[in-house]
Amino acid sequence: MAPRLAFMDLSVDIKTLIVQHINRPTDLKNVCLTCKQLHEIAVRQLYYEVTLDVGSSHDTRLAAFLNPKNIGLQHVRKLDLYLADVLDKCNQQQQANFAIRMILELLPENQLEKFSWHPWSPFSGDNLVLLYRKQKRMRWLESISLDRNVLPELQKLPNIEGCFKEVRKLGLYPDSREVLDFCHFLLKNVAGRKLEKITLHASFDEMDPTVTTRELNDTVNEPGLITSTMFSHMQPFAKCTPIALNEITLQKLHLRYAAETYCKLIDFQSIKSIRIFGCSGADALFAELSKSTKLPDKLETLEFKHDDNAENDGLGAIDGFLCLVSGIKTLTLDLTYVKALPAAAGIVRHSKTLKSLNVHASTGPDMCDEELIYDYASFSSICKECTLLEQISVAFPSVSVIRSKNDSFVNFENCLGDLPQLATLNITTWPTNSPSSTKLPRKIYEHLLAGLAQQGFERSASNAKEKSGSSKLGIIAFGSSDKVYDREDSENQIIFVKGRQIDPLGNETSTANYGYAMTSSPHASQYAAPPDGQDPHNYTPLYPNGQVLDGQAPPRIAYPQEAAYPKLENINEVLQAQQALQANHVLNPPLPQQSKPNRLRKACDSCSIRKVKCDESGPPCRACLALEIPCTFERPSRRRGPPNRHAEAIKKRRIGDVDSGSSNPQSPTNAAHALAQLQSSHPTQLSAEEICALPTLNALIDDFFTYIHPLCPFPHEPSFREAWGQREDLSNPSFLALLASMIAVLVASFPRKPRLHLNTQTRREYPNHLSLVDKCRDVCARARGPGYLDRPSLNVYDACTSYFLGLTGAYVFQWRQLRLYLAECLTIIRSLGLHKHEAQGYTYLGGMPHAWGSNGPNYDGSREFKVDYITEEIGRRVFWTVFVGVRTIQQLGASFGELMIPPATPTEPLPPLPREVDDVHIFPNEIQPQREGVVSMITGFNVNVRIYLSYSSLATAEMAFGIDEIFDWDRQQQIFAQSLQRCRQILESLPEVLKVQPKSSKDSGLEQQKPYYPPMPEYSGMRDPTLDSYQKTDSHDMRRYEIQKANIYASHLSTRSHLVEKCFLQLDKYQRSMGQAPAQPSTNALAAGIDRFVSGTTTNAEVLEKAMSEEREQVVKDLLVVLGSIDMVNMEPNGDSFVSLYVYLQNSDFLYQPSDDNEFILSMSTHDFFRKNTISPIASLRFFPAQTQKIRSIASTLLEVPKERRGSVALQHQDYLYKFLDILSKLERVSPEGSEPNGGGALDEESELRLWADLRDHQLRFQEQGGVYGFS
Repeated sequence: MAPRLAFMDLSVDIKTLIVQHINRPTDLKNVCLTCKQLHEIAVRQLYYEVTLDVGSSHDTRLAAFLNPKNIGLQHVRKLDLYLADVLDKCNQQQQANFAIRMILELLPENQLEKFSWHPWSPFSGDNLVLLYRKQKRMRWLESISLDRNVLPELQKLPNIEGCFKEVRKLGLYPDSREVLDFCHFLLKNVAGRKLEKITLHASFDEMDPTVTTRELNDTVNEPGLITSTMFSHMQPFAKCTPIALNEITLQKLHLRYAAETYCKLIDFQSIKSIRIFGCSGADALFAELSKSTKLPDKLETLEFKHDDNAENDGLGAIDGFLCLVSGIKTLTLDLTYVKALPAAAGIVRHSKTLKSLNVHASTGPDMCDEELIYDYASFSSICKECTLLEQISVAFPSVSVIRSKNDSFVNFENCLGDLPQLATLNITTWPTNSPSSTKLPRKIYEHLLAGLAQQGFERSASNAKEKSGSSKLGIIAFGSSDKVYDREDSENQIIFVKGRQIDPLGNETSTANYGYAMTSSPHASQYAAPPDGQDPHNYTPLYPNGQVLDGQAPPRIAYPQEAAYPKLENINEVLQAQQALQANHVLNPPLPQQSKPNRLRKACDSCSIRKVKCDESGPPCRACLALEIPCTFERPSRRRGPPNRHAEAIKKRRIGDVDSGSSNPQSPTNAAHALAQLQSSHPTQLSAEEICALPTLNALIDDFFTYIHPLCPFPHEPSFREAWGQREDLSNPSFLALLASMIAVLVASFPRKPRLHLNTQTRREYPNHLSLVDKCRDVCARARGPGYLDRPSLNVYDACTSYFLGLTGAYVFQWRQLRLYLAECLTIIRSLGLHKHEAQGYTYLGGMPHAWGSNGPNYDGSREFKVDYITEEIGRRVFWTVFVGVRTIQQLGASFGELMIPPATPTEPLPPLPREVDDVHIFPNEIQPQREGVVSMITGFNVNVRIYLSYSSLATAEMAFGIDEIFDWDRQQQIFAQSLQRCRQILESLPEVLKVQPKSSKDSGLEQQKPYYPPMPEYSGMRDPTLDSYQKTDSHDMRRYEIQKANIYASHLSTRSHLVEKCFLQLDKYQRSMGQAPAQPSTNALAAGIDRFVSGTTTNAEVLEKAMSEEREQVVKDLLVVLGSIDMVNMEPNGDSFVSLYVYLQNSDFLYQPSDDNEFILSMSTHDFFRKNTISPIASLRFFPAQTQKIRSIASTLLEVPKERRGSVALQHQDYLYKFLDILSKLERVSPEGSEPNGGGALDEESELRLWADLRDHQLRFQEQGGVYGFS
């Protein structure tokens, strides 16, 4: 008997063939350590592709790797380099450049076939020159970003043409003009050579926002910057010889008008593989390729991932193309925003060749959007015709893991019996636990899912046995792979590998072994079942800490990793994944056996920002656990290669981005940069959830932009919502402070809404709205931290925060906070230079301007710091809002020196008014025109500002000579007359939507049909934008118009009343002075300077007094119109514009007593912050905050006028004015005395509704007697 042949007795050639079938690097390493002969055989395959991490302390081990005695060094053909994850990254780039240079210097010359630098950081230009000098047999070249321009040096290299002789593949990654030139350099030098593959991945929207999309891409008339630069050596394109390729990949290109150009540049007829990812207008390319002269006749692989348009042009184009072309072996179709799946007829056409099929289609881009499922007839047709399929990935009908399979799912499984070659099955839809409403523990769900996979293996074996064959199905996966980065695992897929189990009797059964799972998370204790067909929005929010407070289901989290299997997207990637870590062992010492393999993982956000090493013990990692801060992985990483729809959906779901459509370089996403500046220090465990739950915050934010934003139009709404969607409050303390201040001012001015939102929260936490206001201000103060004014990142939104804090102080009667924060807001605006006119330029914060500024002899406007349009517009809005607040406070009698806003001068004019364009049209680099026929919200804002600008000449005179001082009565009379005239003219051009229409008895709508009291459901949710018609955009905008309308008319009446009463006050003072001393002509030269503010016409004293009396009568009429039009729903958001402090005129806390000098004494019995004083009628409301007292001030002032000066209208309707004023005074809501310390919100609300009912009753009585049209 011949001796048994041992493995070591085989010849070297046979051993080499055997070793070539070993794919795992760890197995190859073990073979190398067996004996010298196997070491020499296995080292060739082990070193063929090497992946190294450079820029760390492990670089010292490169000496052993690069030792000439290392026999594997001569077998290195492919070299992939990454930046290592290290603790200190200060000098990492320089260290990495040195390590790379050492590698290139010591590697044998002319042996590399591929050299790839994977990070997006710029590659060293010196190292690139060295690479081209020493390696001239490269088969793969790529154009990447460099730290300097080295093209002139490359062109001067000796025998540079030799570097391109062996080139067969090009990777072109343009992200700047310099890289475009580099791409042209490569394409020009490989022209005429036999190329096999080109990968063209544009990334300008991420790297070079200064280059516009219109400039980059082709238009109808001319080629864009991409094609005209990269392929300039082939112009004119109409006469060029197209490049013959085997494979082409196009990613993130605009092909709408470039399709014909690329068909001229590339010979698509000879191409075997086409991959198109995220290219808008791709349907135009398929339309071109469908022409008989351009139709590919050798196509074997087609991958198409596309976001379709509303007309589904992409779906129609791919269906038509599939019906024309033939011979496809691998087909991947991933479509979003489509209404139907790709037609089965186009797929069946390739039945004789098709081996891999991946079809996914959904109605939207997110995971919660419905994934479309083939009907039984279409799927059955595909399975019966395409019998060569080895891998299939499609959506299956819904099935429950706790119930028997439904017929539709079983029918799909039976269809798979027609695929004898099927080896991999990927069911992209997750099984559910319907009809149960509770979540199963994750382990139980995994066990049930394994049972479902085992049934699939058994059914496949049964179907094969019936046909006298054997089942080849070895892998069943659930979910869709979301692999984004090359060295990361999928977190949205579970893979089961077929196993065998033999019982004691020798019977063999199939088992489903848990092959791959998602990474575990310590925050999650339950799995979240994927959505079933009845509930397509069953996906839960990302943040697990907020779900308990919000009462929501836990998020879909990562599954635990119990075994290490290669990640799979198609059957060919099994081999690729197993070879991904070749030759890494040479740089790492042997490690003890571990339960799971080590891999390079992306650092968490905190460690990445602080540039420290992030361990793999979490999340949370040890560093975040020690610092007690959230451990998140939200910072986006960038990679090259094709996009993955499911990966993008998960990332969008994490950042809350629900925008559809392609990315726009000038979108509000990029506009959010002003709100997203990360600070170096982060308050411990501070986030928006400290205020209240996320759903409540979302509702309050919506209320802010509905009710407060029309009056204070900042911050920029799209930018703010974008930053809030990205949860900037977790990483940006300035943003959190802004958010807290916004909620504080909303609750302080509008306490009814929090009562509705917090009805499910414990009342012990917020017994009244003032406690919520205090909480917001506390969070804001902690988020800002000490020294926030010294930070270089100080911006216009810090001014917004200060303004909201000041306004909050006004609403809760804390005058010190009002004065402090309004002054701080104005200081920030001035320090940023946003208080200047646009012609003056902007002074960069911290810079020292020249002594003469823009008027100096050496002024260079090009060196001025320019801001983006969003910052400019928000700065103007904040300035003019403060301006209006200061003027309002001054109308009410206050005089704050710290809030002095100097009048405009020829050399230093005030900034222009904000552009009358809504926020959605304002971008960092452009301002689009307002939509035709739509009145901008800024229109009403500017009208309100112009009202207070109408008497600027009077304000200037008072600033120069003192308030209520007589300096030149003739000139002063002209100022009063012209100020009143300008004020009256402002409302003449008011848009219709901002005009007050007096209500008639038959046009009172809901208010007359249903009472305010007893409380009705209609009013409890009247201001909830999620209910009824207020969910519509038109109703939403009308609500904003009503709020602005109320504010405009209150400001207009207040200003007119202010001018009238001030005129009469100074007239009385002038007459008293005339009785004491004879009149003398004014010789004041300073007073003569006022002439430029007024016209040359003189004003007669008697005529002026008569005009002012008539104006007072008209103010009374207009006031009655407004009082008769007050509506609970539209008036309450204006808060103290209508209702404020008590000013009772009869039997009230304020006592009116005429004195001998015809002045008034007002005394208070209940409010200790007033004391007896001698003040004038117009100044009877001193010390009150901005945006308050307008209507109350007008009514009380008119009723305080002596009877001899009261007009007929005031005398006739003084009873109604008294009643209106009495009810409005009782509607005061936010006085510290008006809120019980231990709650009582329900009683307050009931009492408030009674008062609204009384107000409506008086309005109806007033209308029944003729209303404003019943004047005698």
